[in-house]
Amino acid sequence: MNSSQSTTNSVGAPQDRSTQFVPVEGGGPAATDAGTFMVLAYVLMWLATVLFILHTWRKTRGIQQRIDQLHEAVTKLPRDGA
Repeated sequence: MNSSQSTTNSVGAPQDRSTQFVPVEGGGPAATDAGTFMVLAYVLMWLATVLFILHTWRKTRGIQQRIDQLHEAVTKLPRDGA
Protein backbone atom coordinates (compact mmCIF):
# COMPACT_ATOMS: atom_id res chain seq x y z
CA MET A 1 0.00 0.00 0.00
CA ASN A 2 1.41 3.40 -0.92
CA SER A 3 0.82 6.77 0.78
CA SER A 4 -1.88 7.91 -1.70
CA GLN A 5 -3.99 4.82 -0.96
CA SER A 6 -3.77 5.32 2.81
CA THR A 7 -4.91 8.93 2.46
CA THR A 8 -7.83 7.92 0.26
CA ASN A 9 -8.88 5.15 2.63
CA SER A 10 -8.80 7.37 5.73
CA VAL A 11 -10.94 10.09 4.09
CA GLY A 12 -13.57 7.72 2.71
CA ALA A 13 -15.95 8.10 -0.16
CA PRO A 14 -18.18 11.20 -0.32
CA GLN A 15 -21.36 9.17 0.20
CA ASP A 16 -19.91 7.72 3.42
CA ARG A 17 -19.30 11.13 4.99
CA SER A 18 -21.75 12.71 7.41
CA THR A 19 -23.83 15.57 6.04
CA GLN A 20 -25.19 16.65 9.40
CA PHE A 21 -23.70 19.04 11.91
CA VAL A 22 -22.26 17.18 14.87
CA PRO A 23 -21.19 19.48 17.73
CA VAL A 24 -17.94 18.77 19.53
CA GLU A 25 -18.50 17.82 23.13
CA GLY A 26 -15.98 18.73 25.79
CA GLY A 27 -14.03 21.16 23.63
CA GLY A 28 -11.76 22.07 26.51
CA PRO A 29 -10.82 25.47 27.93
CA ALA A 30 -10.46 27.07 24.49
CA ALA A 31 -14.07 26.30 23.55
CA THR A 32 -16.39 29.29 23.96
CA ASP A 33 -19.99 29.39 22.89
CA ALA A 34 -21.10 31.79 20.18
CA GLY A 35 -23.36 33.69 22.58
CA THR A 36 -20.34 35.04 24.43
CA PHE A 37 -18.86 36.38 21.21
CA MET A 38 -22.21 37.88 20.20
CA VAL A 39 -22.55 39.75 23.50
CA LEU A 40 -18.95 40.92 23.26
CA ALA A 41 -19.53 42.18 19.71
CA TYR A 42 -22.64 44.12 20.78
CA VAL A 43 -20.79 45.66 23.73
CA LEU A 44 -17.88 46.71 21.54
CA MET A 45 -20.16 48.20 18.90
CA TRP A 46 -22.13 50.22 21.48
CA LEU A 47 -18.91 51.36 23.12
CA ALA A 48 -17.53 52.50 19.76
CA THR A 49 -20.80 54.32 19.00
CA VAL A 50 -20.87 56.11 22.35
CA LEU A 51 -17.20 57.11 22.06
CA PHE A 52 -17.80 58.44 18.55
CA ILE A 53 -20.79 60.50 19.72
CA LEU A 54 -18.86 61.90 22.69
CA HIS A 55 -15.89 62.79 20.49
CA THR A 56 -18.16 64.49 17.94
CA TRP A 57 -20.00 66.37 20.69
CA ARG A 58 -16.74 67.69 22.18
CA LYS A 59 -15.47 68.79 18.77
CA THR A 60 -18.78 70.51 18.00
CA ARG A 61 -18.71 72.30 21.34
CA GLY A 62 -15.18 73.56 20.62
CA ILE A 63 -16.17 74.76 17.16
CA GLN A 64 -19.22 76.54 18.58
CA GLN A 65 -17.03 78.35 21.12
CA ARG A 66 -14.71 79.46 18.32
CA ILE A 67 -17.67 80.71 16.26
CA ASP A 68 -18.91 82.68 19.28
CA GLN A 69 -15.45 84.25 19.70
CA LEU A 70 -15.34 85.23 16.05
CA HIS A 71 -18.86 86.65 16.24
CA GLU A 72 -17.86 88.83 19.21
CA ALA A 73 -14.73 90.00 17.40
CA VAL A 74 -16.72 90.93 14.29
CA THR A 75 -19.38 92.82 16.26
CA LYS A 76 -16.68 94.89 18.02
CA LEU A 77 -15.25 96.11 14.73
CA PRO A 78 -16.06 99.72 13.88
CA ARG A 79 -18.66 100.11 11.16
CA ASP A 80 -18.23 102.49 8.30
CA GLY A 81 -21.01 104.95 7.61
CA ALA A 82 -21.55 103.49 4.16
